[in-house]
Amino acid sequence: MKELLTKSSQKAAPAQSRRLTLINSYRMKEARRLVEAGTYPAQHLWGTWDLPSAWHIAVTDLCLNHVGEKTRILQTFLKHLERFVGDPVQALWAISGRNRGSIVYAANPKTGTLIAVLKRLRLIRVPYVVLVHSYPISPWARWCLGAADAILVFSETIKRRMISDGFTEGQVTVAYWGPDRTWREYFQDTSTNVSDFISAGKTNRDYGTIRALGTEGVLDGNILDGHEVTHYRSGETTVTAGRPSYPEVMKLMAASRVVVIPLRDSSMLSGLTEVSDAIALGKPLVMTKNDWMPIDIEALGIGVWLHDRRPESVQAAIELASLIPSENVVRVADWFNMQSFSNTLNGVLEDLRTGHR
Repeated sequence: MKELLTKSSQKAAPAQSRRLTLINSYRMKEARRLVEAGTYPAQHLWGTWDLPSAWHIAVTDLCLNHVGEKTRILQTFLKHLERFVGDPVQALWAISGRNRGSIVYAANPKTGTLIAVLKRLRLIRVPYVVLVHSYPISPWARWCLGAADAILVFSETIKRRMISDGFTEGQVTVAYWGPDRTWREYFQDTSTNVSDFISAGKTNRDYGTIRALGTEGVLDGNILDGHEVTHYRSGETTVTAGRPSYPEVMKLMAASRVVVIPLRDSSMLSGLTEVSDAIALGKPLVMTKNDWMPIDIEALGIGVWLHDRRPESVQAAIELASLIPSENVVRVADWFNMQSFSNTLNGVLEDLRTGHR
Protein backbone atom coordinates (compact mmCIF):
# COMPACT_ATOMS: atom_id res chain seq x y z
CA MET A 1 0.00 0.00 0.00
CA LYS A 2 2.85 2.35 0.90
CA GLU A 3 4.48 1.74 -2.48
CA LEU A 4 1.15 2.33 -4.24
CA LEU A 5 0.60 5.67 -2.52
CA THR A 6 4.16 6.78 -3.09
CA LYS A 7 4.10 6.09 -6.80
CA SER A 8 0.59 7.42 -7.29
CA SER A 9 1.24 10.65 -5.40
CA GLN A 10 3.75 11.88 -7.94
CA LYS A 11 2.42 14.90 -9.76
CA ALA A 12 0.33 13.62 -12.65
CA ALA A 13 0.96 15.27 -16.00
CA PRO A 14 -1.94 15.38 -18.45
CA ALA A 15 -2.40 11.89 -19.89
CA GLN A 16 -1.07 11.63 -23.43
CA SER A 17 -2.75 8.30 -24.23
CA ARG A 18 -6.49 7.81 -24.10
CA ARG A 19 -6.79 5.40 -21.17
CA LEU A 20 -9.90 5.28 -19.02
CA THR A 21 -10.77 3.13 -15.99
CA LEU A 22 -14.50 2.77 -15.31
CA ILE A 23 -15.77 1.85 -11.83
CA ASN A 24 -19.33 1.43 -10.64
CA SER A 25 -21.50 -0.31 -8.05
CA TYR A 26 -21.94 -3.47 -10.13
CA ARG A 27 -19.82 -5.69 -12.37
CA MET A 28 -18.81 -3.56 -15.33
CA LYS A 29 -16.99 -6.33 -17.17
CA GLU A 30 -20.14 -8.46 -17.05
CA ALA A 31 -22.18 -5.49 -18.29
CA ARG A 32 -19.79 -5.07 -21.21
CA ARG A 33 -20.13 -8.75 -22.12
CA LEU A 34 -23.92 -8.38 -22.16
CA VAL A 35 -23.72 -5.26 -24.33
CA GLU A 36 -21.36 -7.03 -26.72
CA ALA A 37 -23.81 -9.95 -26.92
CA GLY A 38 -26.70 -7.59 -27.70
CA THR A 39 -28.67 -8.52 -24.57
CA TYR A 40 -28.07 -5.15 -22.84
CA PRO A 41 -28.38 -1.62 -24.24
CA ALA A 42 -25.17 0.40 -24.11
CA GLN A 43 -26.44 2.94 -21.58
CA HIS A 44 -25.43 0.40 -18.91
CA LEU A 45 -21.81 1.18 -19.74
CA TRP A 46 -22.41 4.82 -18.82
CA GLY A 47 -21.28 6.48 -22.01
CA THR A 48 -18.09 4.50 -22.57
CA TRP A 49 -19.44 2.21 -25.31
CA ASP A 50 -19.79 5.04 -27.82
CA LEU A 51 -16.52 6.79 -27.05
CA PRO A 52 -14.08 7.06 -29.99
CA SER A 53 -12.19 3.83 -30.61
CA ALA A 54 -8.91 5.51 -29.61
CA TRP A 55 -9.96 5.21 -25.96
CA HIS A 56 -8.75 2.11 -24.11
CA ILE A 57 -11.32 1.37 -21.40
CA ALA A 58 -10.59 -0.91 -18.45
CA VAL A 59 -13.40 -2.53 -16.44
CA THR A 60 -13.54 -5.22 -13.77
CA ASP A 61 -15.93 -7.69 -12.17
CA LEU A 62 -14.16 -7.41 -8.81
CA CYS A 63 -16.48 -5.34 -6.61
CA LEU A 64 -16.81 -4.89 -2.86
CA ASN A 65 -20.45 -5.98 -2.75
CA HIS A 66 -19.50 -9.32 -4.32
CA VAL A 67 -16.53 -10.07 -2.04
CA GLY A 68 -18.72 -11.17 0.86
CA GLU A 69 -21.93 -12.02 -0.99
CA LYS A 70 -22.14 -15.53 0.55
CA THR A 71 -21.41 -14.48 4.14
CA ARG A 72 -24.08 -12.42 5.91
CA ILE A 73 -21.81 -11.15 8.69
CA LEU A 74 -19.20 -10.02 6.20
CA GLN A 75 -21.89 -8.37 4.06
CA THR A 76 -23.05 -6.32 7.05
CA PHE A 77 -19.50 -5.21 7.80
CA LEU A 78 -18.85 -4.27 4.18
CA LYS A 79 -22.04 -2.18 4.00
CA HIS A 80 -20.83 -0.11 6.94
CA LEU A 81 -17.38 0.15 5.36
CA GLU A 82 -18.91 1.32 2.08
CA ARG A 83 -20.60 4.27 3.81
CA PHE A 84 -17.22 5.80 4.57
CA VAL A 85 -14.79 4.61 1.88
CA GLY A 86 -17.00 3.41 -0.95
CA ASP A 87 -15.57 0.44 -2.80
CA PRO A 88 -11.87 0.18 -1.83
CA VAL A 89 -11.47 -2.97 -3.95
CA GLN A 90 -12.32 -1.16 -7.17
CA ALA A 91 -10.60 2.04 -6.08
CA LEU A 92 -7.24 0.36 -5.50
CA TRP A 93 -7.61 -1.61 -8.73
CA ALA A 94 -8.31 1.63 -10.61
CA ILE A 95 -5.18 3.47 -9.48
CA SER A 96 -2.63 0.66 -9.44
CA GLY A 97 -0.89 -1.77 -11.76
CA ARG A 98 -1.59 -1.40 -15.44
CA ASN A 99 -4.29 1.18 -14.71
CA ARG A 100 -1.82 3.63 -13.20
CA GLY A 101 -1.88 6.85 -15.22
CA SER A 102 -5.41 6.35 -16.52
CA ILE A 103 -8.29 8.74 -16.04
CA VAL A 104 -10.64 7.24 -13.45
CA TYR A 105 -14.35 7.56 -14.20
CA ALA A 106 -16.72 6.72 -11.32
CA ALA A 107 -20.25 6.16 -12.64
CA ASN A 108 -21.53 6.96 -9.16
CA PRO A 109 -19.85 8.98 -6.39
CA LYS A 110 -19.96 6.32 -3.65
CA THR A 111 -17.85 3.76 -5.54
CA GLY A 112 -14.93 6.16 -5.86
CA THR A 113 -15.01 7.54 -2.31
CA LEU A 114 -11.56 6.18 -1.38
CA ILE A 115 -10.02 7.78 -4.47
CA ALA A 116 -11.61 11.08 -3.50
CA VAL A 117 -10.29 10.83 0.06
CA LEU A 118 -6.76 10.03 -1.12
CA LYS A 119 -6.88 12.99 -3.51
CA ARG A 120 -8.18 15.27 -0.76
CA LEU A 121 -5.27 14.18 1.44
CA ARG A 122 -2.86 14.81 -1.47
CA LEU A 123 -1.67 11.22 -1.42
CA ILE A 124 -2.49 10.61 -5.07
CA ARG A 125 -2.86 12.77 -8.17
CA VAL A 126 -5.04 11.00 -10.69
CA PRO A 127 -7.51 12.58 -13.12
CA TYR A 128 -10.89 11.80 -11.60
CA VAL A 129 -14.34 12.15 -13.19
CA VAL A 130 -17.57 11.49 -11.26
CA LEU A 131 -21.15 11.11 -12.43
CA VAL A 132 -23.61 12.47 -9.85
CA HIS A 133 -27.11 10.99 -10.02
CA SER A 134 -28.91 12.81 -7.20
CA TYR A 135 -28.43 15.94 -5.15
CA PRO A 136 -28.26 17.14 -2.37
CA ILE A 137 -25.90 14.66 -0.77
CA SER A 138 -24.43 14.26 2.71
CA PRO A 139 -21.71 16.66 3.93
CA TRP A 140 -19.20 13.80 3.81
CA ALA A 141 -20.11 12.90 0.23
CA ARG A 142 -19.99 16.58 -0.75
CA TRP A 143 -16.50 16.95 0.78
CA CYS A 144 -15.33 13.89 -1.14
CA LEU A 145 -16.89 15.13 -4.36
CA GLY A 146 -14.79 18.26 -4.12
CA ALA A 147 -11.79 16.14 -5.11
CA ALA A 148 -13.21 15.46 -8.58
CA ASP A 149 -11.51 17.15 -11.51
CA ALA A 150 -14.78 17.00 -13.45
CA ILE A 151 -18.35 16.25 -12.45
CA LEU A 152 -21.11 15.11 -14.79
CA VAL A 153 -24.75 15.65 -13.81
CA PHE A 154 -28.02 14.72 -15.47
CA SER A 155 -29.76 18.10 -15.38
CA GLU A 156 -29.40 21.85 -15.11
CA THR A 157 -31.38 21.65 -11.85
CA ILE A 158 -28.67 19.57 -10.20
CA LYS A 159 -25.92 21.78 -11.63
CA ARG A 160 -27.50 24.96 -10.25
CA ARG A 161 -27.87 23.39 -6.80
CA MET A 162 -24.24 22.25 -6.79
CA ILE A 163 -22.95 25.66 -7.85
CA SER A 164 -24.96 27.26 -5.04
CA ASP A 165 -23.10 24.87 -2.69
CA GLY A 166 -19.69 26.06 -3.87
CA PHE A 167 -18.85 23.91 -6.87
CA THR A 168 -17.60 25.86 -9.88
CA GLU A 169 -19.21 26.36 -13.27
CA GLY A 170 -16.23 24.77 -15.00
CA GLN A 171 -16.24 21.77 -12.69
CA VAL A 172 -19.83 20.67 -13.38
CA THR A 173 -21.08 19.62 -16.83
CA VAL A 174 -24.64 18.62 -17.76
CA ALA A 175 -24.84 15.40 -19.79
CA TYR A 176 -28.23 14.04 -20.84
CA TRP A 177 -28.31 10.29 -20.21
CA GLY A 178 -30.75 8.42 -22.44
CA PRO A 179 -31.27 5.23 -24.46
CA ASP A 180 -28.81 3.60 -26.81
CA ARG A 181 -30.71 4.19 -30.05
CA THR A 182 -28.83 1.42 -31.86
CA TRP A 183 -29.96 -1.44 -29.59
CA ARG A 184 -31.87 -4.01 -31.61
CA GLU A 185 -34.53 -4.64 -28.93
CA TYR A 186 -35.81 -1.08 -29.35
CA PHE A 187 -36.71 -1.84 -32.98
CA GLN A 188 -39.78 -4.02 -32.54
CA ASP A 189 -43.51 -3.79 -33.07
CA THR A 190 -45.10 -1.61 -30.38
CA SER A 191 -48.51 -1.20 -31.97
CA THR A 192 -50.31 -4.09 -30.21
CA ASN A 193 -50.99 -3.31 -26.57
CA VAL A 194 -52.18 -6.33 -24.60
CA SER A 195 -51.57 -4.70 -21.19
CA ASP A 196 -52.56 -1.39 -19.66
CA PHE A 197 -49.24 -0.95 -17.90
CA ILE A 198 -45.83 -2.28 -17.03
CA SER A 199 -43.86 -1.35 -13.91
CA ALA A 200 -40.26 -2.47 -13.57
CA GLY A 201 -37.42 -1.86 -11.15
CA LYS A 202 -36.50 -2.74 -7.58
CA THR A 203 -34.87 0.41 -6.20
CA ASN A 204 -37.05 2.95 -4.39
CA ARG A 205 -40.33 1.62 -5.76
CA ASP A 206 -43.82 1.73 -4.23
CA TYR A 207 -45.98 -0.81 -6.03
CA GLY A 208 -48.81 -0.89 -3.44
CA THR A 209 -51.39 1.08 -5.40
CA ILE A 210 -50.65 -0.41 -8.79
CA ARG A 211 -50.81 -3.91 -7.31
CA ALA A 212 -54.21 -3.13 -5.81
CA LEU A 213 -55.54 -1.90 -9.16
CA GLY A 214 -54.31 -5.07 -10.82
CA THR A 215 -55.69 -7.38 -8.13
CA GLU A 216 -59.10 -5.71 -8.26
CA GLY A 217 -59.27 -6.14 -12.03
CA VAL A 218 -59.27 -2.41 -12.74
CA LEU A 219 -56.10 -2.66 -14.86
CA ASP A 220 -54.20 -5.40 -16.65
CA GLY A 221 -50.44 -5.31 -16.51
CA ASN A 222 -47.11 -6.63 -15.25
CA ILE A 223 -44.92 -5.72 -12.29
CA LEU A 224 -41.26 -6.72 -12.36
CA ASP A 225 -39.64 -6.10 -8.98
CA GLY A 226 -36.28 -7.74 -9.66
CA HIS A 227 -37.24 -11.03 -8.01
CA GLU A 228 -40.36 -12.13 -9.86
CA VAL A 229 -42.92 -11.04 -12.44
CA THR A 230 -46.50 -10.55 -11.31
CA HIS A 231 -49.09 -10.69 -14.10
CA TYR A 232 -52.56 -9.16 -13.70
CA ARG A 233 -55.29 -10.22 -16.14
CA SER A 234 -58.99 -9.48 -15.53
CA GLY A 235 -58.53 -9.64 -11.78
CA GLU A 236 -56.52 -12.85 -11.83
CA THR A 237 -52.96 -12.80 -10.56
CA THR A 238 -50.16 -15.15 -11.59
CA VAL A 239 -46.53 -15.01 -10.55
CA THR A 240 -43.48 -16.10 -12.52
CA ALA A 241 -40.46 -16.61 -10.30
CA GLY A 242 -37.07 -15.26 -11.29
CA ARG A 243 -35.82 -12.25 -13.15
CA PRO A 244 -36.55 -12.10 -16.90
CA SER A 245 -33.86 -11.15 -19.38
CA TYR A 246 -33.62 -7.56 -20.60
CA PRO A 247 -35.01 -8.49 -24.06
CA GLU A 248 -37.95 -10.24 -22.38
CA VAL A 249 -38.67 -7.09 -20.37
CA MET A 250 -38.62 -5.04 -23.58
CA LYS A 251 -41.17 -7.37 -25.17
CA LEU A 252 -43.50 -6.85 -22.22
CA MET A 253 -42.94 -3.10 -22.36
CA ALA A 254 -43.56 -3.03 -26.11
CA ALA A 255 -46.96 -4.65 -25.53
CA SER A 256 -48.02 -2.19 -22.79
CA ARG A 257 -49.92 1.07 -23.21
CA VAL A 258 -48.05 2.93 -20.48
CA VAL A 259 -44.89 2.58 -18.37
CA VAL A 260 -45.62 3.33 -14.69
CA ILE A 261 -42.79 4.26 -12.28
CA PRO A 262 -44.18 4.78 -8.73
CA LEU A 263 -41.46 5.94 -6.33
CA ARG A 264 -41.32 5.54 -2.57
CA ASP A 265 -39.04 8.53 -2.00
CA SER A 266 -39.39 11.33 -4.54
CA SER A 267 -36.37 13.19 -3.15
CA MET A 268 -33.94 10.83 -4.88
CA LEU A 269 -33.45 10.08 -8.56
CA SER A 270 -34.73 6.62 -9.48
CA GLY A 271 -36.25 5.06 -12.57
CA LEU A 272 -34.01 6.67 -15.19
CA THR A 273 -33.33 3.31 -16.84
CA GLU A 274 -37.06 2.65 -17.29
CA VAL A 275 -37.62 6.20 -18.53
CA SER A 276 -34.95 5.67 -21.18
CA ASP A 277 -36.41 2.33 -22.27
CA ALA A 278 -39.90 3.81 -22.50
CA ILE A 279 -38.70 6.73 -24.63
CA ALA A 280 -36.83 4.42 -26.99
CA LEU A 281 -39.97 2.30 -27.46
CA GLY A 282 -42.30 5.31 -27.70
CA LYS A 283 -44.27 4.41 -24.58
CA PRO A 284 -45.90 7.19 -22.52
CA LEU A 285 -44.84 7.52 -18.90
CA VAL A 286 -46.64 7.81 -15.58
CA MET A 287 -44.19 8.63 -12.79
CA THR A 288 -44.06 10.02 -9.27
CA LYS A 289 -43.15 13.71 -9.49
CA ASN A 290 -39.39 13.95 -9.14
CA ASP A 291 -37.54 17.25 -9.42
CA TRP A 292 -34.24 15.47 -10.09
CA MET A 293 -35.40 13.64 -13.19
CA PRO A 294 -33.43 15.17 -16.11
CA ILE A 295 -36.56 15.77 -18.17
CA ASP A 296 -40.04 17.07 -17.40
CA ILE A 297 -42.30 14.41 -18.88
CA GLU A 298 -45.38 16.65 -18.76
CA ALA A 299 -43.70 19.69 -20.29
CA LEU A 300 -42.41 17.51 -23.12
CA GLY A 301 -45.83 15.94 -23.61
CA ILE A 302 -44.61 12.37 -23.08
CA GLY A 303 -46.19 11.50 -19.76
CA VAL A 304 -48.09 12.40 -16.60
CA TRP A 305 -46.65 13.14 -13.15
CA LEU A 306 -48.12 11.37 -10.13
CA HIS A 307 -48.62 13.64 -7.12
CA ASP A 308 -50.22 11.13 -4.75
CA ARG A 309 -50.78 7.38 -4.32
CA ARG A 310 -54.58 7.29 -4.41
CA PRO A 311 -55.90 4.54 -6.72
CA GLU A 312 -58.15 6.98 -8.60
CA SER A 313 -55.19 9.30 -9.23
CA VAL A 314 -53.03 6.50 -10.59
CA GLN A 315 -55.83 5.15 -12.78
CA ALA A 316 -56.64 8.60 -14.15
CA ALA A 317 -52.97 9.27 -14.91
CA ILE A 318 -52.67 6.00 -16.82
CA GLU A 319 -55.77 6.74 -18.86
CA LEU A 320 -54.53 10.24 -19.68
CA ALA A 321 -51.03 9.08 -20.58
CA SER A 322 -52.36 6.34 -22.85
CA LEU A 323 -53.76 9.05 -25.15
CA ILE A 324 -50.26 10.40 -25.89
CA PRO A 325 -49.10 9.45 -29.41
CA SER A 326 -46.07 7.19 -29.52
CA GLU A 327 -44.42 9.53 -32.03
CA ASN A 328 -44.34 12.30 -29.44
CA VAL A 329 -42.46 10.09 -27.01
CA VAL A 330 -39.87 8.56 -29.31
CA ARG A 331 -39.04 12.00 -30.73
CA VAL A 332 -37.37 12.91 -27.42
CA ALA A 333 -34.70 10.28 -28.15
CA ASP A 334 -33.41 12.54 -30.94
CA TRP A 335 -31.56 14.52 -28.25
CA PHE A 336 -32.01 12.51 -25.04
CA ASN A 337 -29.85 9.51 -25.90
CA MET A 338 -26.65 7.70 -24.98
CA GLN A 339 -24.78 8.90 -28.05
CA SER A 340 -25.29 12.50 -26.92
CA PHE A 341 -24.15 11.61 -23.40
CA SER A 342 -21.03 9.94 -24.80
CA ASN A 343 -20.15 13.01 -26.85
CA THR A 344 -20.31 15.16 -23.72
CA LEU A 345 -18.28 12.62 -21.75
CA ASN A 346 -15.67 12.50 -24.49
CA GLY A 347 -15.32 16.29 -24.43
CA VAL A 348 -14.73 16.26 -20.67
CA LEU A 349 -12.20 13.42 -20.94
CA GLU A 350 -10.30 15.15 -23.73
CA ASP A 351 -10.11 18.33 -21.68
CA LEU A 352 -8.61 16.36 -18.80
CA ARG A 353 -6.24 14.44 -21.06
CA THR A 354 -4.86 17.59 -22.63
CA GLY A 355 -4.72 19.60 -19.40
CA HIS A 356 -7.47 22.08 -20.35
CA ARG A 357 -9.56 21.32 -17.24
